[in-house]
Amino acid sequence: MKARVQEFRNESWSDLMEIRPSHKAFWRITKALKTEGYTPIPPLKRPDGSTALDDVEVAECIADSIETQVASRKRKAPGLGGISNKAIKCFPQQLLRLLVAIFNACLQNCYFPPVWKEAEVIGIHKPGKPRDLPASYRPISLLSGLAKLYERVLKTRLTDHLLGKGLIIDEQFGFRPVHSCPQQVLRLVEYATEGFKRKNKAVAVFFDVANAFDRVWHVGLVYKLYSLQVPDRLILIIQNYLSNRYFTFRHERTHSTRRLIRAGVPQGSALSPLLYSAYTNDIPRPTSGVQLALFADDTALFYRNRYRDVAASHLQRSIDELGQWFRLWRIEVNPEKSAAIQFKYSKRRSKFVVDYDTPTLKMLNARIPWQRSYKYLGVTLDRNLNFRDHIARVRKTALFYTARLGALLGRKKQII
Repeated sequence: MKARVQEFRNESWSDLMEIRPSHKAFWRITKALKTEGYTPIPPLKRPDGSTALDDVEVAECIADSIETQVASRKRKAPGLGGISNKAIKCFPQQLLRLLVAIFNACLQNCYFPPVWKEAEVIGIHKPGKPRDLPASYRPISLLSGLAKLYERVLKTRLTDHLLGKGLIIDEQFGFRPVHSCPQQVLRLVEYATEGFKRKNKAVAVFFDVANAFDRVWHVGLVYKLYSLQVPDRLILIIQNYLSNRYFTFRHERTHSTRRLIRAGVPQGSALSPLLYSAYTNDIPRPTSGVQLALFADDTALFYRNRYRDVAASHLQRSIDELGQWFRLWRIEVNPEKSAAIQFKYSKRRSKFVVDYDTPTLKMLNARIPWQRSYKYLGVTLDRNLNFRDHIARVRKTALFYTARLGALLGRKKQII
């Protein structure tokens, strides 16, 4: 009987998943599955006010924008070499031995092949951005799969030195084993809630670091690798890996001219996150009780005290030190998009009212706005730490996807 019931369920599921025009849920299923599809890039506006019309001009226009951003991002697709990851996995033993010999030769000669540093970039439209602006397209770099394998070899050696010897500061939770986003958020929440028991007010400042990976100064990174006593041969390979990187932008069947990447570490690379951690490892660590929290480029300072003015004065001194360090190492911070929050215990959700007596916090002579809530590492923190805003956002997302599944399964089907 159980086997027959299971067979009946399988048949019913097969009938449901077979989309036919006569099916009563055909249009509902079609609507749920309907996507925007491919939309060609329209004529683009250049910074000087002129318009790029044909494919060649559009490709050059977006390439100019990417060159300004110094962006280089990767994904799991073949680059100019055309060798996919699936093809690499199917290499015969003889070819693998040859690849190992090439890697060993590159390590011995402190060399990174130039052909592995060439990127073919395509543009993905950013949702909600105007389509006629070149900066509205997110660059995706398609690089060689062989280069990614070689990068992993370098990452293993760099990891053994930096993480194996405990050289990365404890405040950095990004790209480290046994560290995660929730743990960094929990550290902040526990610090603030422990202060509630002593009637202390906790103030946190969250900094908006712009294009952090794309703005890494190559000369400064090499200097810091030497400061961390990374082996000289490994530094020479990394220096070769970062220098003379080029990209071309592909639009339809047209390519832009070849452009030099002058700064930044390639986003999406296995090696880049570790290089960024090394680059920011000497960030000023505050004294006098101010706490520093890092997760890659997400940077925050927080401090608690019975008096808000005292907490703000301690934070301002740390912000000044941090601002000087950002300027020295060419890291751009947007104070207007940064945020400050005062966490205060309350059984009820308090309304956010502008308090003209609120202390002024500044980063590089620009005011940091005070907010009622802020999304930090995926968690929406409100000033009372009731997490109502976060729960509402997660619930809204869950209902959205539940509605999509409901359109596919039908109203009478239960979603497990």
